Amino acid sequence: MGLYQRWRRLRLQGLQACRLHTAVVSTPPRWLAERLGLFEELWSAQVKRLASIAQKEPRTIKISLPGGQKIDAVAWNTTPYQLARQISSTLADTAVAAQVNGEPYDLERPLETDSDLRFLTFDSPEGKAVFWHSSTHVLGAAAEQFLGAVLCRGPSTEYGFYHDFFLGNGRTVRGSELPVLERICQELTAAAQPFRRLEASRDQLRQLFKDNPFKLHLIEERVTGPTATVYGCGTLVDLCQGPHLRHTGQIGGLKLLSNSSSLWRSSGAPETLQRVSGISFPTTELLRAWEAWREEAELRDHRRIGKEQELFFFHELSPGSCFFLPRGTRVYNALVAFIRAEYARRGFSEVKTPTLFSTKLWEQSGHWEHYQEDMFAVQPSGSDRPASSQSDDSTRHTTDILALKPMNCPAHCLMFAHRPRSWRELPLRLADFGALHRAEASGGLGGLTRLRCFQQDDAHIFCTTDQLEAEIQSCLDFLRSVYAVLGFSFRLALSTRPSGFLGDPCLWDQAEQVLQRALKEFGEPWDLNSGDGAFYGPKIDVHLHDALGRPHQCGTIQLDFQLPLRFDLQYKGKAGALERPVLIHRAVLGSVERLLGVLAESCGGKWPLWLSPFQVVVIPVGTEQEEYAREAQQSLRAAGLVSDLDADSGLTLSRRIRRAQLAHYNFQFVVGQKEQSKRTVNIRTRDNRRLGEWDLPEAVQRLVELQNMRVPNAEEIF
Repeated sequence: MGLYQRWRRLRLQGLQACRLHTAVVSTPPRWLAERLGLFEELWSAQVKRLASIAQKEPRTIKISLPGGQKIDAVAWNTTPYQLARQISSTLADTAVAAQVNGEPYDLERPLETDSDLRFLTFDSPEGKAVFWHSSTHVLGAAAEQFLGAVLCRGPSTEYGFYHDFFLGNGRTVRGSELPVLERICQELTAAAQPFRRLEASRDQLRQLFKDNPFKLHLIEERVTGPTATVYGCGTLVDLCQGPHLRHTGQIGGLKLLSNSSSLWRSSGAPETLQRVSGISFPTTELLRAWEAWREEAELRDHRRIGKEQELFFFHELSPGSCFFLPRGTRVYNALVAFIRAEYARRGFSEVKTPTLFSTKLWEQSGHWEHYQEDMFAVQPSGSDRPASSQSDDSTRHTTDILALKPMNCPAHCLMFAHRPRSWRELPLRLADFGALHRAEASGGLGGLTRLRCFQQDDAHIFCTTDQLEAEIQSCLDFLRSVYAVLGFSFRLALSTRPSGFLGDPCLWDQAEQVLQRALKEFGEPWDLNSGDGAFYGPKIDVHLHDALGRPHQCGTIQLDFQLPLRFDLQYKGKAGALERPVLIHRAVLGSVERLLGVLAESCGGKWPLWLSPFQVVVIPVGTEQEEYAREAQQSLRAAGLVSDLDADSGLTLSRRIRRAQLAHYNFQFVVGQKEQSKRTVNIRTRDNRRLGEWDLPEAVQRLVELQNMRVPNAEEIF
């Protein structure tokens, strides 16, 4: 009897709407039917058990909704979906999951006790995570049916989902197979197959996944209690915490985007997996809107802009490091100059510290213990000790081992401690643009977003506890001021004490209260991320949003209680006793390189005048005006402006003007016979706005004023 016929005899839920696809796998694997058959047996037993509980305990429970409304429900009977239907048909249609007492919860799972209930929709980050996690289960089902895949992991991501699976025999997913997988996914969503949550014992889990070594590994590693949950959906059964959508029909539009390889690392040798990534939405209209957005994002890709505008490039001989060309260096230096001007205005002192340090420093700071794998270690010439931080020699000494600094804070602690300090010197604000090096994995490198060598607008503030709140408020004002000039909106998040924190709990409580007061005084919206702080202190994370609405974490404000202890930092207080300073880590741009990439994509290569590597191009009408055009160019350069000359006699004037506009020159100075005789220039903007005839010195002066103002729209207000 064939596999499909065996499944039909089992009368499995949703099977009638699910056709088995075997274009690549001629005979579907035997374990697929066995696993689904066992799931159905366990599911039937669970349904009977829950029905018995509901019959024995028909008690009323109180459900609290947002806004203070309370409604009655029946324990082990009423589901969040039923309550959503009572509230609003629109809510019932748009809800993707629930939160019960703050925990994620399936809409079709009966409520058990008095609860605070909240509904999640696709519009929320939590709702998107549930939606995309359910979508990756659909992809997993398609991969099993079409490719005979052995599933490994399938999480949601910030921008969609992916599924990793094993095909065996060096088999990979071909690009031509993606459309077929996508079509199967679409058929599975059209079938509106329900997601069914099953609690299973460890022995039952081992039976369900006896043919999947990846799931068996996860069961042994992550299932610490007597039971865990699996979800069934059509032919798929997967180990999963959930929650999920009610059914696959809630996925209105789904698109598979790419295929690549990934590695599974366990106690054995690494195993090569296949990874397929995708995106999905509740409606096809939202999917089409996303595709248009993605097309725009690809046009704005900073790697593309960097190549077209000759800003920077990368080379295989220095992986993870950027070569900034003259025009890119102009943008880079303008950003750094902007921050330096803010430093001068806000009382920061810029310092320079070494790049290479003995690992004794990193042992003292704690980075060698926690961050060693991400650091570059080098061995001085003549030393016979191991040079790699990866050495297996556990008895080695690090006396002769040096490491490139991945951050500046330990060096700034040395700077604070190199002589006695007084309370009169505090707050001491030290800023550093020194090069940092981090041993990022090659697979994680991507343009300017993640590099092995980069610079930060890194600063550390040493202050008293009494000064802490004012310094935090000043840091927040610094952020707002800079992001306003750069044209970014932002969102703040306070991350509080994690489970593995170090230090006095009372000190943590006081610091968190200070940060909360500062945030409330600041007046901008902020979120609370409980338990997400660093082990050494609470922090404020800053997510800026670019012109396409994408979030980027660049700036940060962090309190540190550990480094002042580790380096025994002290100052003489007003009463003459030695006291311990508080340390604030802060950055506004974060990585200068990364923020430059974000800016390039946000402005689409149309740089604001003060940052632009294409400020002015002077275009002579004919060869007779070329000498005057060069004179105008020199006047612009003498004033500190970026200026080029386009005297290509092989092109007409209109073609040269068009070329300048396509290159995104902020302004074009056109000079003909009339302008030459009157010592003027005829000005156009990159958007072909004609500003008319200006005296050359006045035009140069106006551009200097606009550059110094750092306005985003110099072309409009010229």
